[in-house]
Amino acid sequence: MLTFVVVMATFCSFNAYAVKARSCEILEVEYIKLQLQNGNLSQKNISDREFKRGTLGIAEICELRSELVSDGLAFTLFRPKGESSNYILVHNSLDGSFKLYGPFIGNYT
Repeated sequence: MLTFVVVMATFCSFNAYAVKARSCEILEVEYIKLQLQNGNLSQKNISDREFKRGTLGIAEICELRSELVSDGLAFTLFRPKGESSNYILVHNSLDGSFKLYGPFIGNYT
């Protein structure tokens, strides 16, 4: 239950800053796909980190929604200001769940 509350609190805080998230560019899409293919979006990498107000900026946020497969998954890639770590938020619109994965080290630009 605590994990659910932390993830929802993180998403609610994140959502307030990500209202105008842009679509991911090709390198960002490839980065998300690589994390997924390598099995990094799994239980072992679930994050319980909470982000403080103002730590995210629109330039560091992008969203990837599958238009070819209606699996209901949306991926949001972001990097907190001043950090080299990336996080991926996965939203399952079929059951309404959110999971935050990371931190992942590495550049996608």
